[in-house]
This record gives sequence, structure tokens and C-alpha cells, in this order.
Amino acid sequence: MTHHAGPTADCSRLIRRREWAKLLVGAALFAAARSNGHAAGLSWDTPARGGAGAEHRYRVDAQVALFSVPLLRRAGVGAGTAAWRESSGDDGTMRVLEFAAYSLPERAAGLNRLGFIEERIRLADAGMAEAIYFGLMTASSEESADEARKALHSTASQVAYTAVDARIQSHSTETATAHFMAASALSAGHRTQLERMARQALAAAPRESVGLTPGGETPPFLQAMAQLLRQPNGGESQYIYNGRLYRLRLRRAADPKAGEYFRKRGLASGPVIAVDGKLQRASGGKPIDFRLWVDESAAHPIPLRIEYQPKSYLRLAFEAES
Repeated sequence: MTHHAGPTADCSRLIRRREWAKLLVGAALFAAARSNGHAAGLSWDTPARGGAGAEHRYRVDAQVALFSVPLLRRAGVGAGTAAWRESSGDDGTMRVLEFAAYSLPERAAGLNRLGFIEERIRLADAGMAEAIYFGLMTASSEESADEARKALHSTASQVAYTAVDARIQSHSTETATAHFMAASALSAGHRTQLERMARQALAAAPRESVGLTPGGETPPFLQAMAQLLRQPNGGESQYIYNGRLYRLRLRRAADPKAGEYFRKRGLASGPVIAVDGKLQRASGGKPIDFRLWVDESAAHPIPLRIEYQPKSYLRLAFEAES
């Protein structure tokens, strides 16, 4: 005698088959979306394309001042690099901007400080289509000359670092920030190791999304600077870093004396301009003033000299050497 499951069982099997079909289709669509998003979007997993560009290496000089009176000057307490590279592809132009600065403990009374940032920007006809950036810096808390003096020749076995990783798209930015400790023996020469530790810390950090004003362009810091440096009269812009909005303003003026100096050293081929800059949180707060010099004829106007005052008692000058 043949047993028939009946209409109820047939219906049940049909529902199960439909549910499985929905699950399979959904999985396929999800996989395709991830694949397409990874292919189209910027990623740190993909090496940056090579291309035309420029790079400068800097010597860092320091001046310690009290109530604007210089107390101590020392050359070569640190070093730095800045790079600007561009390449074209089917998805537009890829721009890679980098800046790094670090102390030389043997020249800086044992002070071990570093910071670097890299930005990757995809440019389309309408402007910036997408950007990602990664930053890592020593978390120093010295606010006075006395606190800085106590930090010299430190015997601490570990140093605190802060890392940030973000993606900026047309209407929003997603940011992760992490703090971690590393052996004090690590320095700028161990950048790969420090970056790996930063990535591990960021992987466990929550990502926060911030909405951006529709129709506007809010680039990361180096991209905002690059855009303004290419404008004949400087101007004003805004940028976003670590989920916070900042305002940036540049004012330009010819500097014939600096032009002669840098041309003699083979670092400039055209007129050199001095640029006075100011950046400030959009929500208010104390502005940060800085000054830099660029070759006006350069296709990629990387600064030839940078001067700024990160602390009330400390002034730094980055002088291009190559």
C-alpha cells in the first residue's frame, strides 16, 4: 500500500523550498554587494597605484620659548616626509597624500614622539567621490614647558598611542578611534610594527557614523590643504577629522627672498609664495596658526618649509632637504 503525504505535507515542502530559495538568493545578492563594494570602494588591502607625484624630506628644528622670548634653539631634533602621488584609472583619479613627522631621541634629549597620516582620495569629474584616511600619533599630554622638561629622558617602559581610521563618502563619514600602549623602545623606524598594532586596536573599536551636509564636499585634512594650495588666491575650506568638522583658511603672498633661497638649493624652479594658514574647530575653540612656503610652479605643491607652534612653549620648523 503506497502512503501519500497529502496536500499538507506537499505544501510544507513547497514552503521550505521557497524559503531555501529566498535564503540562497539573498546570500548571493549579499556576496555580490560585498564584492562590488570592495571592488569599487577604496581599501587599505589594495596597494595604492603608482603614478606621477612629488616627495620632500624634512629636517625638523625646534625652539623653546617662554612668553614669546626664545630660550633654546636646536636643529635636527627630528625629521619628516610629505608625499603627493596621483594616477588615473577607469574609476577616476586616485590621489595619495602622506605626511609623517618624528623626533630623533638622540637629538631630542630622549624624547620619542611620532605622528603620520595617509589619505587615499578617489576623484571623479564632479569632485571627491570617496576618501579613506589612517592616522597614528603618540598621545603626549605635556601642556607646559615644565611638563615637557619632565618628559625628557623618560624611563617609562611603554608609550601611549592614538590611531584613527575613517571612510568619507558623499553624505556621511564613518570613523574608528583606538588607544593602545607600545614599548617605549619602538620609534619611527618601527612604523610597520606600530601600524600593525594600531590596526589590531582599531579592529576592536566601535565605528561611529556622522552625517554630512548633502551637496557639499567635506574632504580629509591633507586633501583640503592640497585643494587650497592649488587655488591662485588660497581661500577657505572645511575638512573632517575623527568625526569632527574643522575650518581651514589660507592666505598667499609672494616671497622673493625665499624663492631665491630655495632655487639656489635646487628645491624650486619658479616663484615661491608664503602661505599663512589657520585651522579651527567649526564649533569654536582656539585657532591654530601655521605658515608654509611652496613653489608656485610645482604641479604638486608640497611645502618647502613649514612653521607652526604645537604648544605654547614650542615652535617647530620643517625644512625641506630633498
